[in-house]
Amino acid sequence: MMSITSLLLTSLLLLIPILISFKERLHIAKDLMIAAVRAVIQLMIIGYLLEFVFRLEEVWIVLILIVVIMINAALNTRRRASPVMNHVFLISFAGIATGAVLSLGGVLLTGAISFKPNEIIPIAGMVGSNGMIAINLSYQNLNRIFTKETDSIESKLSLGATPSLAAKDAIRESIKVAIVPTIDSVKTYGLVSIPGMMTGLIIAGVPPLQAIKFQLMVVFIHTTATIISALVATYLSYKQFFNQRHQLIQINQGE
Repeated sequence: MMSITSLLLTSLLLLIPILISFKERLHIAKDLMIAAVRAVIQLMIIGYLLEFVFRLEEVWIVLILIVVIMINAALNTRRRASPVMNHVFLISFAGIATGAVLSLGGVLLTGAISFKPNEIIPIAGMVGSNGMIAINLSYQNLNRIFTKETDSIESKLSLGATPSLAAKDAIRESIKVAIVPTIDSVKTYGLVSIPGMMTGLIIAGVPPLQAIKFQLMVVFIHTTATIISALVATYLSYKQFFNQRHQLIQINQGE
């Protein structure tokens, strides 16, 4: 069993990226330290909370916890969005929730998993996390394109293209950028990435085939949810780069 001393010593590894940040002037040291502190606090809270929830097995508590996961995931996308975007939280929440409902709903209907806290909550956390990362990547790419490729987009608009047509390439590229890491991750399962859930189940005494089937199910769920989340959020957000007269908003002017 890991001792507190061992954990504290292990945390000193974070000094390496912090020192690199200072040396290379990456300006990520503060964010890294805040993230580490938040991780400790949040894991302490969620660890004891999950123990409590798993014992109760109340449906309404499970639903509340899933919604809280989705809300927090959506809140953490706001910093990556363009300054011209409004309602970022609502858009992100809609994307993540849509992905979660369709993917989790599908496996619940098939009976692959049951609506039990110890089954649904960990998977919901993975869905929320992957959806958040994909949406962040999409927002960053949208902001980049609408900042650096204004001439191309405005040319299309001047020729009579609608905002959806003028932004089609930006939408497609942003969705691809958002989901490529997930696809690459799935490609390397078992070769580069050793899935923690499958490994944990095998260590716990679950037959390997059963653990493999459960891990594959999780892969299918979070891959589907991630793609849906990115798709919904991207299509809901691109319109905010245009005003009511279908003119491109100049991002560098903060309009």
